[in-house]
Amino acid sequence: MSYKNFTTTICSIFSGKFAFFASLASILGLVFLFIANKLAIFIALAFFCLMLLTFTIYLIYTLYKVLDIKQTDHENRSTFIKYETLDGNCITYETYKLIQVKKPVLTEMDYNFKWTGTHLPKITSDLQEVINIVDEHDPTKYDRALLKFKKPIYYNQSCVLHFKAILDDVDKVSLPHVETRITSEVDIIHYRIILKNKPLEFSKNAILEKRKITSAINASFEKIKEISFDSTTKSYEYHLLNPEIGYYYRISWKK
Repeated sequence: MSYKNFTTTICSIFSGKFAFFASLASILGLVFLFIANKLAIFIALAFFCLMLLTFTIYLIYTLYKVLDIKQTDHENRSTFIKYETLDGNCITYETYKLIQVKKPVLTEMDYNFKWTGTHLPKITSDLQEVINIVDEHDPTKYDRALLKFKKPIYYNQSCVLHFKAILDDVDKVSLPHVETRITSEVDIIHYRIILKNKPLEFSKNAILEKRKITSAINASFEKIKEISFDSTTKSYEYHLLNPEIGYYYRISWKK
């Protein structure tokens, strides 16, 4: 949170309802100054403590609302995904995410990924530091890369998260698809799948499909639409707008 926003928030606390109580306390304080007895002093002190307690509770509540503490530490605004191969053996998978932080401060975060090949990918990032990679050794679970920000990101600030994986598919085991799991709102996901190894006559459409996250592992995907192959750039390109939360979205093509 910026200093300007924080100052504005604090100033707003001292207006409205609290201003009424503060004015009332001031008036009563002036009245009791002219009453020299113990009962008046006790009443004035009790009223002051009550107002202090009320202010403290209101301050805590307001700060809680401002920080908007949630279960998630960020919101994903937009995502750019690029899958590229020149020969079909070495693949580069790259993602840029524009995120908005929803915790008081964020210094690192997990990036979940799933690679269907046999060799563990080489993970790098141009914007963050890769400090750990967790291989779940389970095809039904996502692996994780822990990315550390170069400097702390504070509440409501936006930043770009970068993830890059160099994938070895010499044994041709990996499945020809790009899959995205939607667990929170996102405005747009831009997919670009570049297949330079395809022959000039290749023209097969890719399939955009989805499946509920809570469905069984062997459940089939629901076809949404076909995406044409651009023979000039040898690529598929698609903008997925406002995908539905709680679904896997997948673009698959003929290997």
